[in-house]
Amino acid sequence: MRAGRLAGWTGGVLLATLAATALVGPWLLGTDGRQRVAKPYAAPSADRWLGADDLGRDLFAQLVIGARGSLGIALLVASIATIAAALVGGVAGLAPGWAAAILMRTVDLVLALPFLPLLIVAAAFLGQSLGVRAAVVAALVWAGPARLVRAGVLAAWSRGHLQAARAMGASTWYLLVRHASPVVAPLLVPVFVRAAMTAIVLDASLAFLGLGDPTTPSWGTMIHWASVRGAMLTDAWLWWALPPGVAIVATVTALALVGVATEDRLNPTFRQAR
Repeated sequence: MRAGRLAGWTGGVLLATLAATALVGPWLLGTDGRQRVAKPYAAPSADRWLGADDLGRDLFAQLVIGARGSLGIALLVASIATIAAALVGGVAGLAPGWAAAILMRTVDLVLALPFLPLLIVAAAFLGQSLGVRAAVVAALVWAGPARLVRAGVLAAWSRGHLQAARAMGASTWYLLVRHASPVVAPLLVPVFVRAAMTAIVLDASLAFLGLGDPTTPSWGTMIHWASVRGAMLTDAWLWWALPPGVAIVATVTALALVGVATEDRLNPTFRQAR
């Protein structure tokens, strides 16, 4: 229990630091990371902590500004995926058998799709804007959580006091709001966290493949340009490609720690197992 709480606090502090950097950092820099401020491939110095890219632009500024784009798409995708999973899973748990079968076969179809190739093709043809990338990623990550939500609804619906209330004439909506939602709602927290983790990794992968928005700094685009412009062949990868890679790993790790801690605390199955 103490280990889980420590992991949760560690992930929470790290995630809060990254979020504060994304929100406040760009205002404190005084630059948008697009102006030429040093010589091309300038090494890190006291003035430029991460040096400059091939155009002489400040890489530290791009790293800080990129946090906003990477965390923003994670928040957007996680919100869309969680809402979709809650709606589909909730309806599938309460609907008649034929309707639930249709919904779950749709979930199975989405889960069976070749994930990464479809994601790459969709991103290539639909565009590179933030909204398009968020919609494409969310459309492919909601299905697994929907199954989890449906299982939670069915487990809550099978409890004895709900069965007794239904036999006494209580309406479905009353039982859902009053009794089932406190059991199912905690499941949405780890669903949100896992969707955010997946979104950050997938968005960085798309950006690395050149399918991100080239006009907006992000951690994935930084690694992409470092690869395309030869930084990997010199020592410049240490201050150009490595910092955004570390930032991605740190963010995913922080989300994983928070997700494990919240699931361990809120998931009713885990609580009963103790």
